Amino acid sequence: MFLSPPALHPPLITTDQDNDLVRSKIAALTAGQPKRAGRPIAAGASFSIALTTLSKSGNFDSYIDVQFPNQSGNPITASLLVDSGNNNMIIPNGDELVGVPGYTILGTALSPFTSCPANVVQGPLQIVATDGGVYQIDNCVFYACTPKSKKDTPESNFGMGRIHPWGSSHPWNKPLPNVVLQSPLSYGTDYRYAEIIFEEAATMLSSTADILVRRGSRLVMHTALPPGYTLLSTIPHKAWMSVVPTSFGIGGTPTGWPGTVSPLIAMIDTGGGPVILSDPDGYVWPKTWPDPVACPSWTGSSKNCNCISDPLQISLAAASGSGTYAYTIDTSALPPQRLTAVACEKAFYLEGEQGMNVGGITFLFNRLLIDYAGTRIGLAPKMS
Repeated sequence: MFLSPPALHPPLITTDQDNDLVRSKIAALTAGQPKRAGRPIAAGASFSIALTTLSKSGNFDSYIDVQFPNQSGNPITASLLVDSGNNNMIIPNGDELVGVPGYTILGTALSPFTSCPANVVQGPLQIVATDGGVYQIDNCVFYACTPKSKKDTPESNFGMGRIHPWGSSHPWNKPLPNVVLQSPLSYGTDYRYAEIIFEEAATMLSSTADILVRRGSRLVMHTALPPGYTLLSTIPHKAWMSVVPTSFGIGGTPTGWPGTVSPLIAMIDTGGGPVILSDPDGYVWPKTWPDPVACPSWTGSSKNCNCISDPLQISLAAASGSGTYAYTIDTSALPPQRLTAVACEKAFYLEGEQGMNVGGITFLFNRLLIDYAGTRIGLAPKMS
């Protein structure tokens, strides 16, 4: 199992001892799970896929187990970071796919984030549902890392973002001439709607330096649009799945952000970090708020940051049309002093854009629907 580190909060796995501990905890959790049944999922029926979450000091990541059929033996497996802030798949063990029937190497490239040598591969992807059935997506195109030396860092990423057009994430989604990569789930022809539903924060999050491993979050696949969601069209020609942020409050107090800055994006990123705010006009970062906390080390690449653990009120809008959605990040459901927002005069992790990254913290309080049939996301309050 290769545990890819996150980018927007301190890494959860920092030592070999951590890595060994996590592996043993995951093995214990999955021992009683349904095994691969060798049968396909029931056609047309919605189904769930278990996600493994790792949490430490209030932060979290989630992982999905995938496999690649191998006619001459057991499937080749990988555990990948679930990431709606990315929009392609990257596996760390690409060498294992070389020569496997059914997989075509289209060419070679460098992986998007660590520049690890990689094959660009086309072939079937399989995911085992919680009932043991197998969901197969044919002709998936993805990066398969093939590190050549100890300096090469393989990547592990299950990019779930729906951007449009798919080539908007150039060069990440255009590794070769005439090859445009997509989110792996978008290659499926029947199951076009994906829900990400995390466990309740009180159950899933660790407030200490001890790593908590859970298996209670899930990805649910549907052939038809599920009810109960507010649908928001996403912004075209952006490298990240995004909608429009319209307001930001702290502890019930409107801040005036975003003011007149334009254009704005709200990145829809399930990574387990805080809200990240670009605040060039100083509505938030220069001010004192009731619950300040020390800024993490990764904010050092940004300019003039203010880090808080206050409750938040956030409003979002569709890129086109009239859809709007408002929600609250309720700190009573979080570990004490859990970082909720980082507001910076210039936020490095917004990659030159103005606006916000809603952060994984948003999805402790909301369900996320991704519409691969169209260009929308859906948001709905978490159900107890």
